[in-house]
Amino acid sequence: MKTRQTEATKSLTISCIVPTCDRREFLPETLRAILNQTLSPYEIIVVDTGKEPVDLPEDPLGKVKVHRIVPYAGASQSRNFGACLSSGEYLAFCDDDDLWCERYLENVANAVRAGSQCVVSRLDKLEDGQVLPHKNAHGRLTLQNLLIRNPGVTGSNVVLTRSLFFLVGGYDPRLETSEDKSLVIDVLRLGAKIITLPNNQVIMRMHKGPRLSSVTRMAEGTHSFVRKYRNVMGLGDYVLNWCKILYLRYRSGNKWALGPLVALYLLSLPKRIVSRQRF
Repeated sequence: MKTRQTEATKSLTISCIVPTCDRREFLPETLRAILNQTLSPYEIIVVDTGKEPVDLPEDPLGKVKVHRIVPYAGASQSRNFGACLSSGEYLAFCDDDDLWCERYLENVANAVRAGSQCVVSRLDKLEDGQVLPHKNAHGRLTLQNLLIRNPGVTGSNVVLTRSLFFLVGGYDPRLETSEDKSLVIDVLRLGAKIITLPNNQVIMRMHKGPRLSSVTRMAEGTHSFVRKYRNVMGLGDYVLNWCKILYLRYRSGNKWALGPLVALYLLSLPKRIVSRQRF
């Protein structure tokens, strides 16, 4: 049962942006989870880049608007396009195969009232019919962590002010992967206030349907990420990222990557040990 909205939360306008691409079986449930929020979204902008137009469920509130752009334009371009069309003060992104808990936007609104410009929530996963813990960025959302790993940032658990989104340049379309944590890195580097919500649940559905990132794309996406942030990485961070790149290239079939991967892995061992001790 939905709770009564306070005057403070009523005054918040949150635009929800949902990029979708050939996931018709998941999108309706994702939209229902957004429409059933205890704090009603100001608008829901679906950006469709699939081969065929999406067929949406009935929207009695008239809040869902669908925009088709170039097929397979990518998640970053889709989110940026939706942000440009938005008119809410805050932007909440949700991938077409993920789910929000019923109080997701209400909890975000409470964090916003506490002065946050960017909110990152907990990430669980739905696998084989069970919801299991996955990642929680609470206490781990630092520049150091984001440069070498993803402590729990996706395209579905970040909400930020519209003005801040455009100030940092939105999602970087040059990154095939890691564009989600890149956005948060740019927010951190700007000095904006971020709040993590360890109990505000976002659910990733683990499924066999089309995924955004193949091993090859992940390798090249990580390479682009390293090029973008090389100037803020320490040597150890740089080496660890190159270990990841070479490992992904090896997994994608490039056997020549094994030699330099082993050498760099041995060089990175002291850094890995320190990292484990820290957490």
